[in-house]
Amino acid sequence: MRGRVAVVTGAARGIGRAVATRLAADGAAVVLVDRNEAVADVAAGLTVSRSGPAAAGPAEAAATYLVADLADAARCASVIPEVVARHGRVDMLVNNAAFLGRRLSFLDTDLDDWRNVLDINLTAAMVLGRDAARDMVARRFGAIVNITSIQEDLPVSAHTSYVASKGGLSALTRAMAVELSPLGVRVNAVAPGVIDSPSMGDTLRERHADTSVTPPTLLRRFGRPEEVAAAVAFLCSDAAAFCTGATLHVDAGRRLSRYPDPLGEK
Repeated sequence: MRGRVAVVTGAARGIGRAVATRLAADGAAVVLVDRNEAVADVAAGLTVSRSGPAAAGPAEAAATYLVADLADAARCASVIPEVVARHGRVDMLVNNAAFLGRRLSFLDTDLDDWRNVLDINLTAAMVLGRDAARDMVARRFGAIVNITSIQEDLPVSAHTSYVASKGGLSALTRAMAVELSPLGVRVNAVAPGVIDSPSMGDTLRERHADTSVTPPTLLRRFGRPEEVAAAVAFLCSDAAAFCTGATLHVDAGRRLSRYPDPLGEK
């Protein structure tokens, strides 16, 4: 991936951070995007590792960052133009930023909460994907990966807004692939299962006093962010040149298991 420019949203922690780290290690110049200003420290850490004696690529391929709240339509629309102005191109986009929203029953779904979740999880992915694709199509080369969720197939109660946003993102992935693939831009999705990430830990703490619950997967363990990052890196790479419109499930067989979901327990 040396010489290619990647944009990763929601990159300050968890899956996004792991994806940014992996793409940087593979040689890409990575732009980390997050509303959390801690993303600056994450980018600085990647810069140090890329600039050392064991650097995987040239110093100019070190990570940079943008602080952006993707729920802000104007700020979201400025992200890709800023990246192109800074780096001259966008070769890869990973739409990872996501917001779970408040845990409310469907009957209590709040319209403001619904809009906020969809703005971040779905609308921002569309805007960033559209803007990145416009740059990619000019060179007939690019890869977009949207991070969906197994909740589009296995909804957890009281996650209506999140489930709807991820289902919409999956459909958006297919729609983008149909239009963009003939123009040289591949569009795929990765659907993580139960991943040992900060957001998962936060959610479990909200639901259980004891967070040492048994993961409901066939492998009986949580996934690691780095395992999701490996799937994303594959779909971004030339090794996946014949993959478009696909969803790669990184869920340890969760969709096949019969185990109760700890997030659905009272």
